[in-house]
Parts: sequence; structure tokens; C-alpha cells
Amino acid sequence: MNFKTLEKINQLEARYCKNCLIKKIKRDEESRTQAHKFCISECSVGLKIRSHGNQLQ
Repeated sequence: MNFKTLEKINQLEARYCKNCLIKKIKRDEESRTQAHKFCISECSVGLKIRSHGNQLQ
């Protein structure tokens, strides 16, 4: 397993995703599923995390 890649993902999540206002609003106004879809398909940080995750496969 590539621990450097996991560390990058954890750092991005801790820095940008943990207190993300957009994610919170999406969850409150729409649903958790819609918030997740936004994060993995539209958010620049989410896309970066996703690309790092693809390297783990």
C-alpha cells in the first residue's frame, strides 16, 4: 500500500473537507448523497482526492 498517497489524501481532507461549508449546505438542503456527488465530481479538492485514490488501485 502506498502510504504517501494515503497521507496526501488525509492532509487534503483535514485541510479542506473537514469544515467545508459547501458540503454542509449540500447535506442540509439536499442530502448526503448529493453532497457526496458534488465532492467527487465538481469540487476541485474532491477531484484531487479522487485522483490520488485511483492511484491506490
